[in-house]
This record gives sequence, structure tokens and C-alpha cells, in this order.
Amino acid sequence: MKLILLLAAASILPGVLPAHPHKGVAPQGEVLTVAVATGSGDHTYKNVPWWGTTKNKGVGSTNGGVAIDKAGRIYFSTDTPNGILIYDAKGKQLGKAGPSNVHDLFIREEGGTEYIWASHTAGKRLVKMTLDGKEVFQIPNDKTVEVKGGWGGVTAADIAPDGSIFIALGYGSNFIHKFDAEGKLIKTFGGRGRGEGQCNTAHGMALDYRFDPPRIMVADRENGRLTHWDLEGNWIGVVADGLRRPTDLAFRGGVVAVTELAGGVKILDKAGKVIALLGENPNPKQRGQNGVAPDQAKPAHFTAPHGLAYDPSGNLYVQDWNRFGRIAKLLKVKSSKQ
Repeated sequence: MKLILLLAAASILPGVLPAHPHKGVAPQGEVLTVAVATGSGDHTYKNVPWWGTTKNKGVGSTNGGVAIDKAGRIYFSTDTPNGILIYDAKGKQLGKAGPSNVHDLFIREEGGTEYIWASHTAGKRLVKMTLDGKEVFQIPNDKTVEVKGGWGGVTAADIAPDGSIFIALGYGSNFIHKFDAEGKLIKTFGGRGRGEGQCNTAHGMALDYRFDPPRIMVADRENGRLTHWDLEGNWIGVVADGLRRPTDLAFRGGVVAVTELAGGVKILDKAGKVIALLGENPNPKQRGQNGVAPDQAKPAHFTAPHGLAYDPSGNLYVQDWNRFGRIAKLLKVKSSKQ
């Protein structure tokens, strides 16, 4: 079934948020008025209802990220005592690991061993763990001096090919800090603002390997934009703007999937053009709200998408910001060209 879209475009950016980072008035952006299916063309997906949960029952407060290991296990962070939940591709829960209140996570292999790297907002740190949750490294550590703006509000991180580590403090100073592999500070850039070289809630961050050399892409949430920086922390420019509170990034081939807290997932090409909309919520009262109960959240629509990841087959896993706990699997539909 093809996607029928009727869009009303606007580009109103939100104001500065009050105390809690998720409160505030969401911008209008693009408003979906009719949704028959999810995506289009090569980016068509089938939403698997209640994946990873029983019907109308969540997993507890979700406000984090998604990562996938080489064996295909999916890791979802939660704000519950269960910490990070681990699933297989069919939605069966396999176990749990690590602390609660992890905001973002990714998995990297070193010397044949995979590690979870977690932006532990509550712990004011970036922590490295084995896949079963044993902590082996963190920043800050004894090699880390006090950073500009303090350590509050760790939101995202990534690692460059040379081992350099980038950490964004999007719920705090909005500076991005570059460290060496041992945690020694190399450079600080960014900072709060709406202009060039600034961020207003640097919420998501990832290395963009579609370019050579790779670039840093930032989901600059309350500026409603995606931005590029080089690996020395120099500003390159705006990739896309007019977005509805972008929160996280996942790359596959030449595209990037972006969660928007105001109720949808966008897929953009290398030039920053929107080429597909996924799970757009037609109910304005649910978009960007974390109190939508499981029996009110439609399986085909997101309420407040927060973290996401692609698996090797191109399926997408998405976590809503939801106090009851909501995770979803978007099963990629093969096109006639594939």
C-alpha cells in the first residue's frame, strides 16, 4: 500500500526550554494529515505491533538509545532499575546490563571484543562496558581535567577512526569536547546559541562516514537542525533545518534516519533532503508527549521518537520517550529493485 501524504509546511523553531529538557512547545514543521502506510519506495517499512512487549504493556520509562551487536542482539536503554534491556530480532528479551538513565549508546569492536559505550546522563559521564555490563573505562577519569561548562548533561558521544572520543553535553553547557583515547582533553567547541558554531540542545551526535574524511553530525534539537563539523571541531555548516526537534541519528548507505521528538522519523539523503517519513503521528496531542498510555499509542505511529538504530538488513528499531516504555521495530519491505 502506498503512502499518501498531505503536508502543511512551516519552519517555526521552538523557544528555549524550561527546567526539564523535554518540556516546551514543539515547532509545527511538517504536519502529516493522512497516513496510510509507513515510508515509500526503497524506504517502505512495516511496523511490527508490540514488538518486544506484550500488548498494551510497556517496559518502564524509556528516554534513551538503541544499539545492535554483531550477533544481532538489540540493546535498549531505560530509566528503570533494569538498565539496558537486551532482545533478539524476534522481540524476545534475553537479559539486561548496565546502569539506568543511559541517554545514548553505541557498540564498537576493539581487538575482536565488542563494547557498549553509554552516555550516562545521571552519572555525568561516558562509560565503556562489556556486553554484559561490566564497566572497564569512563570519562571523566584521572587523566581528565575539569572541562569548560562542567560535566552536567551528557547526551551523546562517538569515536573517530584515530581513537579520539567526542562527547556532547546537550543537557548542560552544549559544548562538545574532544578527548584522546585515554580521556585527556584535546579541544572544546560548540556552546549554547542559535548561530554558526553553536548548539541549542546538542541531543544526538554521530560520525558521518558518507564523507572522506568523516564529519561529525549533530542533532541540534532546539534549533531544529542537523549540523556538520570536521574532526578538529571546526564548523562546516547546516545540513538540514526546519526539523521538529531532532534527537538521534542512524546511518545506512547514503542516507541518515533522524528521530524527531515531535512525533515521527525522517530519512534524509546526503544533501539533507527529506526523502521519506516514517510513523508520523497525526494526533497533535500525542506528538512529543511522554505520558501517552500504551492503549492510546497506535502501533503505526510514534509519539515522541528518541533513539534509533539500523540492523544489517535495514530494519529500524526506534525507542519513544515514554514513561510507560515503548519500543518499536520497523521491518523493511523489499522493493522490486532489491
